[in-house]
Amino acid sequence: MTKILLSQDINPKARKLLDEKFEVFLPKNTAQESLVEAAKEAEGIVLRTVTSATKEVIDNAPKLKIISRTGAGVDNVDIEAASARKILVCNVPTASNISVAEHTCAMILSLAKDLRRMDKSLRRGNWKERNNSRPIDVCGKVLGIVGMGKIGSLVAKKAHLGLDMKIIAFDPFSAGNFKDEGYVFVSTLAELFQTADFITIHCPNMPETNGMINKELIDLMKPSAYLVNCARGGVVVEEALYDALKDNKIAGAGIDVFSKEPPSANTGLLILDNIIATPHSAALTKEASERVAIGAAQAVIDYFSGKTPEFVYNKDRIFKS
Repeated sequence: MTKILLSQDINPKARKLLDEKFEVFLPKNTAQESLVEAAKEAEGIVLRTVTSATKEVIDNAPKLKIISRTGAGVDNVDIEAASARKILVCNVPTASNISVAEHTCAMILSLAKDLRRMDKSLRRGNWKERNNSRPIDVCGKVLGIVGMGKIGSLVAKKAHLGLDMKIIAFDPFSAGNFKDEGYVFVSTLAELFQTADFITIHCPNMPETNGMINKELIDLMKPSAYLVNCARGGVVVEEALYDALKDNKIAGAGIDVFSKEPPSANTGLLILDNIIATPHSAALTKEASERVAIGAAQAVIDYFSGKTPEFVYNKDRIFKS
């Protein structure tokens, strides 16, 4: 029977789909070396976020034919190594869009309404904190969106139509898709960072974007502005963001992703009061967790049934003419 390795267990409905057709097994634990060892017997891997399908994993898996991600991001897969072996890398690029967009909007509103500070103050018996006038309205504020793909554009729609925010965006590849939406596209990130009251990041972590949000850009932000990152930690230079927050050069930040995950408890960003942090959980709602797991499982089922999965990330490299 075909052997499918789960890097971690998945949603029960998705697990049932796999158990009905394959011999499903897990590594001893979530350590990277355990995945390397378990991969020896795997013909398919369903990969979650904690571990990575590195070149070492792929080289140690002579029977491997497909790696299926339970999510949109594939930055924990060595695409080059997989493609060289003609191993399909599949993802589920749309299943968590709503969840991440809602999480982003929740962070924007939480920062604007100063909910973290208000909650802590009330629990300490400080009722008078209600009079500090720190909260602000988002209506009429400028939301700058870096990356207008599926999630970024959904955030734009929710913020513009639902919260009456003005949208400016930076995305050289998508500007022509939004001619009738009332959004303003800027030609440089510098212009966006200088202008926006809130900035939200929605682009993958690739060589072209790694460290893209750097000190120079953060220094351009208004003192009253906020930065939200529910995309990938590596896109933002965390040291630069920490310095800006520590010195109150910007008003605050909402961070769901970190350059190293999980971050250590004494990570600089986590000790600051003007940040809201969540554990890379924007896509992990009950509904999205089920959708991405079933999507990843279905890709494996399709492949071993002789079908081409719906979403093959390295399709151009695998099916070259």
